[in-house]
Amino acid sequence: MTSQAVPASGPATAAALDDTRSWTLAEPGPFGVLITPAEPGTPVTAVPVPWLRDLARRHHLVALRGFTPPADATALDAYARTWGEVMEWPFGTVFDVRAHQDPEDHVFDTGFMPLHWDGMYVEHVPEFQIFHCVAAPEAAEGGGTLFCDTTRVLADADPETLERWRGLTLSYRNAKVSHYGGLVVSPLIEPHPDAGFPVMRFLEPVPDGEHIINEPDVGINGLTGEAEAAELAAIRDAAYDPRHVYVHAWQQDDIVIADNYTLLHTRVPYRRGLPRHLRRVHVLGDPPLRSYVHDQQSATGTDTQRGTA
Repeated sequence: MTSQAVPASGPATAAALDDTRSWTLAEPGPFGVLITPAEPGTPVTAVPVPWLRDLARRHHLVALRGFTPPADATALDAYARTWGEVMEWPFGTVFDVRAHQDPEDHVFDTGFMPLHWDGMYVEHVPEFQIFHCVAAPEAAEGGGTLFCDTTRVLADADPETLERWRGLTLSYRNAKVSHYGGLVVSPLIEPHPDAGFPVMRFLEPVPDGEHIINEPDVGINGLTGEAEAAELAAIRDAAYDPRHVYVHAWQQDDIVIADNYTLLHTRVPYRRGLPRHLRRVHVLGDPPLRSYVHDQQSATGTDTQRGTA
């Protein structure tokens, strides 16, 4: 089954196609595009952003390998701004994704992380994540990023399951101990904000036997007990089906652009002490997409009702 795709913008794509002689495109997995330059070390800024944006919307993930990346966090911020409006966080625009010695949240740890989408606990959901790999373990040592194409999950679901899932609303709660947290009440399935095809919003509950710092509370409205557990397990199993996932094994200086409207993602566990450092910037859609954050009162002590618009 192929992924659903946002229609290309036409002229921008056609103009950029003249530049494809300078790089090679390959398929790294069930979805996504891997781009390598004909001349190693070509600046990533040489690749036309309108063309990359169309590829990211069409294939949901674009990885650039063998290019010269932005030199530092400031340069990555500047590059991301050529894609659109960047998202501001309490720490700024560039997030250093790396393990902390004494992590206050599983985001800063090295073990299991629930499958999720970014921006769920703040006002807006970014359209794109732009990653730069500063350092990475060897592929066999873990530390990759697993992406799930939710359009494939839904396309492969049988009609009865799909009808049942369309009626589900889930609640997610996380204590705010770092840069995110609160209560989110979200439908499992919603239309893509630009193209209208169905996508899935899902924060995975922590499986039995796994223990993480600041574990989220995940529930399905109207279900309890065994019925709720069975439905959550069915969603998780479908999300992790090999037909629906791509694991990006990071190499130093990789640049990855991911479609956060369509994909879910998580970290592949790795051993503490191994070198893994990513930088990430969020790029908002046009117009920015409102999240399903319901309130952040319990997380911040301040009532900031958002609603579900």
